[in-house]
Amino acid sequence: MKAVKAVIMAGGQGSRLRPLTCDLPKPMVPMANRPMMEYIIELLGKHGMEDIAVTTWYLPEVIEEHFGDGAAFGCSLHYFVEDRPLGTAGSVKNAAAFLDGTFLVISGDALTDFDLAKAIAYHREKQALATLVLTRVSSPLEYGVVFINEAGKVERFLEKPSWGEVFSDTVNTGIYILEPEILAMIPEETQFDFSRDLFPMLLQSGRGLYGYVSEGYWSDIGNIEQYVQSHWDLLMKKAKASLPGRKQAASEQDMWLDEGVFIHPDATLEGPVVLGKHCRVERGATIGPYVVLGENTIVGQHSSIRHSILWPNVHVGASAEIKGAVICQQATVKSKARVFQGAVIGQGSVLGMSSTVRPRVKIWPNKQVDRLATVSADVVWTGSCARSLFGNGGITGLANLELSPEFSARIGASLGALHNPSQTVLVAADGWGAARMVKRALTAGLLSSGVDVVDIGSTTLPVTGFTSVLTNCVGAVYVRQGQKIPDEVEIRILDGQGFPLGRSQERALDNYFDRGDFRRVPGSVVGKTQFVAGANQAYLKALSEQYRGMPSHMQASTVVIGYTAPSLKFLLPNVLADVGCKIIDLGFDQQPGATPNLAMYEREVYLGLIADEVIAKEAAFGVLVDGSGELAILVDNNGEPLAADLYWPLLTWAVAVSAKDFGDTMAVPVTASHAVDEVAAKFQMPIVRTQNNARAVLQATGGLHVAGRDGELLHPAFDALAFTITILGLVGRTGRDLAELVAALPPKGRRQLDVVVPWQGKGKVMHHVLASTKDEQRDLIDGIKVYHEQGWALVLPDGEAPLVSVYTEASTYDEADGLAQMYSDQIDEAQLM
Repeated sequence: MKAVKAVIMAGGQGSRLRPLTCDLPKPMVPMANRPMMEYIIELLGKHGMEDIAVTTWYLPEVIEEHFGDGAAFGCSLHYFVEDRPLGTAGSVKNAAAFLDGTFLVISGDALTDFDLAKAIAYHREKQALATLVLTRVSSPLEYGVVFINEAGKVERFLEKPSWGEVFSDTVNTGIYILEPEILAMIPEETQFDFSRDLFPMLLQSGRGLYGYVSEGYWSDIGNIEQYVQSHWDLLMKKAKASLPGRKQAASEQDMWLDEGVFIHPDATLEGPVVLGKHCRVERGATIGPYVVLGENTIVGQHSSIRHSILWPNVHVGASAEIKGAVICQQATVKSKARVFQGAVIGQGSVLGMSSTVRPRVKIWPNKQVDRLATVSADVVWTGSCARSLFGNGGITGLANLELSPEFSARIGASLGALHNPSQTVLVAADGWGAARMVKRALTAGLLSSGVDVVDIGSTTLPVTGFTSVLTNCVGAVYVRQGQKIPDEVEIRILDGQGFPLGRSQERALDNYFDRGDFRRVPGSVVGKTQFVAGANQAYLKALSEQYRGMPSHMQASTVVIGYTAPSLKFLLPNVLADVGCKIIDLGFDQQPGATPNLAMYEREVYLGLIADEVIAKEAAFGVLVDGSGELAILVDNNGEPLAADLYWPLLTWAVAVSAKDFGDTMAVPVTASHAVDEVAAKFQMPIVRTQNNARAVLQATGGLHVAGRDGELLHPAFDALAFTITILGLVGRTGRDLAELVAALPPKGRRQLDVVVPWQGKGKVMHHVLASTKDEQRDLIDGIKVYHEQGWALVLPDGEAPLVSVYTEASTYDEADGLAQMYSDQIDEAQLM
C-alpha cells in the first residue's frame, strides 16, 4: 500500500497569540523549547509519514531556515509559499503537484498525540473521500462542532456555535485525511476553506464525508491562555511528546535539563521544570513549579520564577519576581522588577529596575519600561524613550546585553572623537571578566579613531585617575562591575585632570554616539596600544609618601580588612603596612565565586564577620573596601558599622587636624550633613558646598593631586585607601578611638525619601516646590535646598531614574521625618495639578 503523504499548514499569522507572533509565524512559537511544528513533524514520523509538504505565507523564511530540507528531523520537506492567503483548502491546492495519493492535512500550530494510523485505517475502511479527525471537548463554543451518525458519516456541523446551537461535544481538530480527487473541487488561486467552503459542499452533495473521533490529547493553541495551558499539559504528561533535555532520573520531581545548564548549589528548583541549553540559574534563585527556561536564559541571584515561560536569551536580573507570565526572546527583566499573572513581554523589550507589570498586560516587542514604572495597560505603540548614555555613575548597563562589545566599541569611537589623533587615553578595569571584555571593546573603538591607548590592567578607580594625570593622558576610562546590580557593568570616563566628565563633555559624547559621527582614520594610522605595568606600585608609593607622618603610637594599631577585588590584595594591605599597622586580612577575595563588587547581602555578611574580628582582636577598627577602591565602609572598635552620613564630618575633622595642606577650604556636596559645618567651625575652616557629584567636589577642592608633582597631594574624598589612612590619622592625633570620635560628632537626624515622578513631570514638580518656598531661605546649588527652624530639606531630581529625592536633616529623626513627609506631600500635590 502506498505511503500516506502529509501536508502541514504553516501559513497562519497567529493574530490571537500576539505579541508572541509579532516576529514569528505561529508554527515557530516555542513550546517547551521546541517550535510547535517540531512536535507535529515528530508525530507524523511516528506514524510513517516522512514525505511532507509545508504550506506557508507569513514569514516563510523563518520556517525554512529552521527546518531546511527536513533531513535533520528525519523527513523530507517540500515548501509551497503563497503569494497571498489562499485559505486552508486553497493552500493545500497550491501543493497539488506533490499529492498523488491519500494524504493527511494537519495544522503546524497544534499540539496532539492522536494515533493517526488508526484514523487513516478508519478512512480506508469507510472508503471515504474526506475524513475529519474529531475529538470531544467540554466547552465547544470556540470550535467547529460536528455531528456524525452511527455509521460515522457527517450529518451536520457548525462553526463556533452559541450554547443554544450546541448539538454535540465532538469538534473538528483541523486534521483531515483526504483523497487526491478532492483537489479538483478546490478552485485555483482562490481563497477557499475546508470548513467554510469544501466540507459544506461535500455534505450537500452526499459524497463520502466521514468523522473519526480520536482518543488522546489535542490543543489548537488558539490564544495565550491555551498556549500556557498546553505547556503545563506537556509538563504534567497529559500530552505524550518528548521534551528536550535529559530527565533527571535521581530527582523525585520532573526536571528536564538540556546540555550546558548551570544551577548554583544555593538555587532552588521545584518540578516540573524544563531548562534549555546553557541556561544559568544563579545563587539564591527559585525556579518552579511549572517553569520553562529557554536556551541561554539567565536568572539572576535571588530571583523567583513560578508558573512562567521564558523564551531563549532572556535575562532576569537579581531579586526579580515573575509569576504566571510569558517572556519572549531577548527580553530583559531588570533587578527587582515584577511581572504578574497573564502578562506577556514581547521580544527585545526591557523592564526597568523595580518596575511592575500588572496581571494580563501585554507589552509588544522592543518596548522600554522605565525604572519604577507600573504598567497597567497594554503597551503597543509607545517605543523606547531615548535618554542620555550617562546616569549618576557614568554609563551603566547589563553586561553583554545592554553593554555588549559592539555597543562598547561605539562608545570608544565616540570618546575618540572628543580627542585628536595620536593623543593618549588611559584604560583600566576592576578585574571582573565582563569589565575586561568591555574595556577591550572600548579600546578597539578608541584605536579606530586614531587615539593611542595606555592599558594599565586591573586596578582601582583612584589609581586610574592618579596614573592618567601622572602620565599626561588626555583622559581615562575605568570599567567595573556594577555597584548596585552585580550583573551590570559601569563605565567611568575621566578628563585630563582625573575628574569625571562634565555635562558639556557628556553631551558631546552623547551626540557623537547618537549620530554615529565617528572619525575613521586610515589603517596605517590607527591608534597604538601600550600595556604598562607598575601603576599600582607608583600609586602606593605616592600614598605612602603622603602619610609618612602618621603618629607613632598608631603604627602598632590593628586594622581588620576585607575586600574581594584582586587589585586590592596588593594595595590595601601594603598601604596599611607602610604606615606601620598590624593587619588582619579576612581573605574574602578567596571565597568561591568572589567578584570585585559586593552585593548588598554580601556586604551585610562581610561586615558582620569584620565586626566579630574587630571585637575579638581588640582592633582599632575594621574596613570593607568596594571593588573600585572608592568606598570604604568602616566598622568602629565596638563592632558597629558607621552610617554613611558620618563620613563627611569625620573627614572634615581629619583634614582639619592634619598637617597636610588640602587647600584653604573644605568642599562637600550639598547633601552632606551640617555636622560638617559645626566641626569645621571649631577649626575656623571654611566650608564650600557643591553639586552632588564627584566632579564638583574635586573641582572645588583643587582636584585629584599627584604626590611629588608640584608638591601636591592625593585627596581622600573619593579614594577608599586615602580615606582609611586619613581616619587612622584622626584616631592617632586625637587620642580617641573611632567609637569615641563618632560619639563626639554633633547629633543629627536624617531622612531620605524617593518619590516616583515620571520624567515628563519633574519640571512641573520643581517649579511647584520653588514657588511654594519663595519666602524661605534657600540654596539652589543643586536642586532646591530649603532651611527651616528645625533643620533643612533638599529636593533633588534623580539623574537616571523617574524619581525626585527628598533629603532632610534636623536635630532629631522625628523632625527630619516630618520635613521629608511634608515635601513628599508637596511633590504628590504638584503631580495632581
